[in-house]
This record gives sequence, structure tokens and C-alpha cells, in this order.
Amino acid sequence: MIIESVHVKNYRSILNETLYCESLTALVGANGAGKSSFLKALDLFYSSSPKIDSEDFYNRNTDAEIIVAVTFKDLSSKAKELFTSYLQAEKLTIERVFVWEDGKTVAKYHGATLQNPDFQNVRAAPNARTAKEEYGKIRTISDYSTLTAWSNQGAVLDNLNQWEAEHPDKCTRQRDDGQFFGFKEVAQGYLGRFTRFLFIPAVRDASDDAAESRGSALKDLMDLVVRSVLAQKEELKRLEEETNRQYKDIMNPSQLTELASLASEMTKTLKTFVPDGSIDLAWMPLENIFLQMPQAIVKLVEDGYSTDVSRTGHGLQRAFILTMLQHLALAQTSSELGSKEQEGTVSPVAGKLPNLILAIEEPELYQHPNRQRHLAKIFLQLASGKTPGVAEKTQIIYGTHSPLFVGIDRIEQIRLLRKVSSGEGKPKITRVISTTLNKVAETIWEANGKVGQKYTGSELFSRLQAIMTPWMSEGFFSDVAVLVEGEDDRSAIIGVAKAMGQELEGSGFSVIPCGGKANIDRPYIIFSQLGIPVYVIWDGDSGKGETEGSCPKCGRLLDRKPDPRENNRLLRLLGITEEDWPEYVENTFACFKCDLETTLKIEIGEKEFNGILDKCQSEFCFSKRAHALKNPNVIMTIIKESQKNGHNSKTLENIIKKIISMKK
Repeated sequence: MIIESVHVKNYRSILNETLYCESLTALVGANGAGKSSFLKALDLFYSSSPKIDSEDFYNRNTDAEIIVAVTFKDLSSKAKELFTSYLQAEKLTIERVFVWEDGKTVAKYHGATLQNPDFQNVRAAPNARTAKEEYGKIRTISDYSTLTAWSNQGAVLDNLNQWEAEHPDKCTRQRDDGQFFGFKEVAQGYLGRFTRFLFIPAVRDASDDAAESRGSALKDLMDLVVRSVLAQKEELKRLEEETNRQYKDIMNPSQLTELASLASEMTKTLKTFVPDGSIDLAWMPLENIFLQMPQAIVKLVEDGYSTDVSRTGHGLQRAFILTMLQHLALAQTSSELGSKEQEGTVSPVAGKLPNLILAIEEPELYQHPNRQRHLAKIFLQLASGKTPGVAEKTQIIYGTHSPLFVGIDRIEQIRLLRKVSSGEGKPKITRVISTTLNKVAETIWEANGKVGQKYTGSELFSRLQAIMTPWMSEGFFSDVAVLVEGEDDRSAIIGVAKAMGQELEGSGFSVIPCGGKANIDRPYIIFSQLGIPVYVIWDGDSGKGETEGSCPKCGRLLDRKPDPRENNRLLRLLGITEEDWPEYVENTFACFKCDLETTLKIEIGEKEFNGILDKCQSEFCFSKRAHALKNPNVIMTIIKESQKNGHNSKTLENIIKKIISMKK
């Protein structure tokens, strides 16, 4: 049983938004976009003692409820049996509602059951007399004539439930009366048997978890896993019994002449003051001796050296926290199921470990890039079931600022969060944006002229491998993604911007080489569908000669000359009238008539361009011209030096201005 969606209302920046979840879900977005708000909303849903104050209500509106509604899917047969009245299309939706009353919050769980809205007044009646009156009104309606006469309130409510079960077509799904209590298996609350939740905040002190103090993760884990077993060992019980027996024998007053002797000596002294007085000395009732259970000391080993948790690297500490909490959840589940079996309230069939849901803030914190890459891989394997974990199934939801935890091949797992306006004078609200491989594939098919069968997501997946680069992953975190053909184009755009006093990379712009204009379509569609502004730059390749034809099977040009169909395809994608050899500088795209380098040579003069480039090769120690042109500082130098001589590249400067204007 895993989470399909989380619908949150009136919590922090989330006024009314739904987060749809996969087995692994990566939340990306700027600081303050609402990533942590969704994770903490989940924590509120599961917490036995949620903490909320007036600042947690959107715009401090405490008149409105905070609602966290979680929809679960992939229920086991046992879960379906337990939650049968709450299921819709074999999915379970539970709400936790937080109401602000007298300066504090009151929280209740609600399930959604099929109910007849006409019965609402009977169920909501404040007393039996009012309920009887409302029930009488209902029975006068022909549709409800089969309802039996009033006997008592409990029996009548059972009658209404029975009628609804027999007439589901007359019912709508409505919130129940709050008897779904959640995770302690009170009343109808059985969720804890099938799902466990762990929240790893960005800031958590591992040394606190590793200390055997009251309420710490280590103490709870040791109590459940180790000390509970030790306490049941027969050898320990016998030792404790024998110790108490010997202790009582030794302390028996009849065996201790010292006690009687002291009483006699003290009596003699007392009689000098009170002749008829005396003193008796006796032991108070002896208490049993309980053998003290040992406490654990945690040491972490890093680079072969064992030391205290607080003295290891923060990356290892964070991994330790994740490990500790997973095993604590496992131990708590085993303990609860064990006690329920003893009480006879749960069958052994239900004794499977529940699914584990991990919510992690910034998993990249304190991790070296190689460790980040490894963690991202492990999370993916855990969520896909390729690596066994402590539970039958592990679902992972994390908020990240690291490109290593996302990938263009994993777009269905990415949720981009943005703040948008909610009206004048009101705080901005969080919106969640996502896309799918099938949606991207369909858009590519349309850009290709709808030739042949419509493309599918599975067909697209293999084509994404060619553009999986760190630069591409950075695009998910950019304010504006600038797509270019190659690394030399990237260097040119960054270099020209620097010459104009603009630091693109430090201002939220990602300039991303795509490995040729044939690869621009996929990232353009993906970023656009995620709501990321995109500026596209490519070479029109005019003047390089007409092609002599293409292969009838694969469609590739036989002479490897420029293919005007690529220009047509990109123009279709951008919604522009097709032409074979375009030349544009527009608000969202630019196409050079030939290529970027040729444009530079024409606008600042080929002789000057080559002369400055030769100097740069010597100064920056580039033996090859092609390598020099891939360095932004070389391009910046060419632009600045040519400006001194009164020569500018108006086309490239205009492109930079268009790019800058896209950032809102």
C-alpha cells in the first residue's frame, strides 16, 4: 500500500494543491516554493502528536481548516477487506482535518464512504429526539418507504447504513463522522498495519539519536529489539530469582546478630534517660533487586577508524539517521503485531511488515558528489524493489536542490513546484507541475508532422539516453533554460554575456548543450511542459550546399550535408511557419542563417576574429582552435577586444538581451 496522491489545503503556502506520487518522487523548485511544506504535511498526517500554530494556516486564516488528504493505492487483499467501505476503484482516501479552536488545533481522521445525502440530517442530529423527527420525514419519501420504523437511534443508523450498502447508485462519497482514528488501531483505524512513515528533516542531530536517553531513537530501538529479548531469557530470570533469594537470606534479622546487638546497646543508653524505655530495630520490607539492563554505545567506523557519532562526517551521520529510523520502524511494527497476535486481535496473515514511506528533505546535504550519485541510485533501486529494504516495499519522496538526484530520463518522477500569485494583497501559493513520457512523445510526433504511428513513452525513453548530461539535469533547477547545439555554442553565449556584464550562470540561467540540433526537441518539450521558460538557439546551416538525397529506409542524408527538415521540425515545434533556411532572433528562440561562428566573423570581421583568436590560443595555451572556441573566456576576450576597435556582434548581443528578458 503506497501513496498515490497528497491533497493539501490551507497549509502554509499550499492553499489547495495535489501532489501525485510515484514509487520515487523528486520535488524540485526554488527555495520557499513549498517542497518542505508537502513533506511536513505528510508528517502531520501520520504524526501522533502534530504541532500546528496559527502561522501554519495559509495567510493566517484560522477560520479555514487545514486538510491533508492522502490517497493510497496497491492495497493488499487484507487491506481491501478491512477498508472495504472506504474504497473507491480499489483506492483508499483518508483525510486528516485540523481545526483551530480556542488557540489550539483539534485533529481528526476522516474516511470517505458512500452515503446518501438525504440521511445527513439524521446522522448530524444533536439528540435522539431530533434524529427521530428527521427520520420520520425521510420515511415519508417514496424512495425510502422500505426503511423500518424508529426503534432506537443506534438501530436506525444501522438501517441507514444497510440501505446505502444496497443502493450505492443513490449515494455519493462523503466524509465520515470522524471515527477513522488512524494509526493506533483504535476503532476503524488500521492504517498502521499497512504503512509506516519516516520523515528525515534537513536538520537533525545524529548524536541525539545515538544517545541512550529518554525518547531517543537508539533507546527505543534497543528496548524493542535487544532488551525486550534479554528480559525474557530464562537464564537471566533464574539469576534474578537466585540473587533475590540469597539477598533475603543474608538480610534475615535472625541471621544478623549485629542488628539485635545495636538495638541492645542503644536501649542501655536510652534507659539512662527513660528507665522503662527500649529500642527495637527491624528491616523495612525488602524490595526485589532488578538486574540493570545494559546500555549501548554507538560508534561509527569511517576510513577504518571507530569514533563517536558526533565526530564523524555529517554525510555518514545523515546515513546513520536514515538507517536507524528504518530499523526502528521495523522493530515497532514487529512489536505491535506480536502483541496483537497474543491478544488475538490480529491474524498471522496480517503479520507482514508494512510498506515504508520515506520523506527526506535535501538528501544531498553533507554528501560528496560521488556519494550523492550513489544515494540517488540506491533510492531508485529501493523504490523499484531491485534492492531489498526493511519493508516489503519502500516509497521515497524527497525535496532536492541537487542535479544528481534528478535526470531527464526520470521526468515522470519529477514534480516542479513554483509560487504563483493568488491575488492582490495575498501571499503567493504553491503549484505543482509535472509531465509524462507519453505526453512528451506525442508532442514530438506532432512536431515531426504526425508521420506514422503516434510515438509512445517507452519508445522515447531510449532516445533520452543521448542527452543525459549534468548540464541537462541542471535545467530542472534553472529560472530559464537556454538550449544550444554544442559546447562551443554554450561558451559563446556565456562569453558574450560576460562581455556585456551579465553573469548568466550566477543569475538562474542554465546554458545547456544538446549535442546537435536534432536533440533539442526533447529537452525543449520537457522543460516547457514543466513550466520552465526555454530559449532555443540553433544553426540554420544555410550555404553549406544542398543535399543529394536521403536514405529511403532511415531517412538520413546520404552526403551528411545540412538537412533543412531539422529546421522545419524545430520551427513547427516553436509554432512558426516552416522554411528551409531560417534566420531569426525572436523573444523565445534564435536561428543563425549559417552558424554562430560565421555570424561572429561577419559582424566583427573575419580578419579581426582570427587575429584575436590566435592571441587567445597563445595566451590560454590552446593548441587547437576548436578547443579554444569552447572556452567562454576566449569568446569574451574576442568580443571585448573587438569592441575596443569599434566592432560589435549585434546579433549575439540582441540574443543575450532576449534571454535576459525571459526571467520574470
